[in-house]
Amino acid sequence: MIIQQLQEGTNFTHQEKAIVLFILENRESILDKTAKEIAAITLTSPATINRLCKKLGFTSYHEFQLQYVSEYAQSIKNDQTKLDVTASNIDLSKTVEGLYQETVRHTQAMLKKASLNRVINRLIHSKRIDFYASDMNYTRAQGICLKLSSLGINTQVFNTYNDFYIATLSDDDSVAVIISHSGKNSVMINAAMELRRKNIYTIALTSNVNRELDLLCNESLYIYSGNYELTSLQYGVSVDYLLDVIFTCLVARKRKDPF
Repeated sequence: MIIQQLQEGTNFTHQEKAIVLFILENRESILDKTAKEIAAITLTSPATINRLCKKLGFTSYHEFQLQYVSEYAQSIKNDQTKLDVTASNIDLSKTVEGLYQETVRHTQAMLKKASLNRVINRLIHSKRIDFYASDMNYTRAQGICLKLSSLGINTQVFNTYNDFYIATLSDDDSVAVIISHSGKNSVMINAAMELRRKNIYTIALTSNVNRELDLLCNESLYIYSGNYELTSLQYGVSVDYLLDVIFTCLVARKRKDPF
C-alpha cells in the first residue's frame, strides 16, 4: 500500500522526503489537493512530485492520487470492520463475506487493463505455463494447473527452481508465473532471476509494496493484503481471484479463437 511504501522507502531525495513527510503527517490532504498545491506547501515543484510518484510505480500524480483515494477509503472501511471478538458466529460469517467482497473489489481495482491484456495474450500463445510458489500458494497453483490442464495446456507447478529443467526451456514458447504475496520470498526471487537469465517470460503475482520480485518479472498482477488482523485470509482470496481471472480469460479466448 502507498502509505507503507512511503514509510519504508529509503531512496528518496531531500525534496522527495519533504513531500513524503507532508503526506504522512497530512494524510487527508492528498484526497483533494493538486500536485501544484502540494508543491507550494512543501517548497518543492510539481515535477519533483511526479518523479516521486514514478518511484512509487505510478505514471503520474493523478494515477497516484486515484490509488491513494482508493486505499484511504479502504482503510476507513477496515477500521469499521475490524474483527469483533464479542460478535456472534453468524455476524462473524457476515464479516468474512464483507472481507471477500472488499478483497476482490480492491484486487480488481489494481488490475491494469494493458498489463492484463499482455499477460493473457502471452499465455494463450504459450506451449507451456509453469507456476512457482511455496506454502499455501503452492496448493493454489496446483489448483489452477488442474484447471488449465482441462483446456489442454501443458502446465506444472514447482516450489523451487531446477537448473537442469530451466535449461531445457525455450524462451519463445514458455511462460513462468511466480507467486509471492510479500514479494520477498528468496526462493521465488532466485527462481525469477534464473528464468530471466534464460529469457523466459515471467509473470509475478505479488505485492505492490515490496517491488523486488515485481521488478524482476516482465509483468505483474498485484495481490491485496488488506486488514492486517485477517491478512492471511485476504491475500489468499486475492491470489485465488487473480488465478481465476487468468483461467476465465483463457477459457474465453480459446472458445473465441480456437487454435
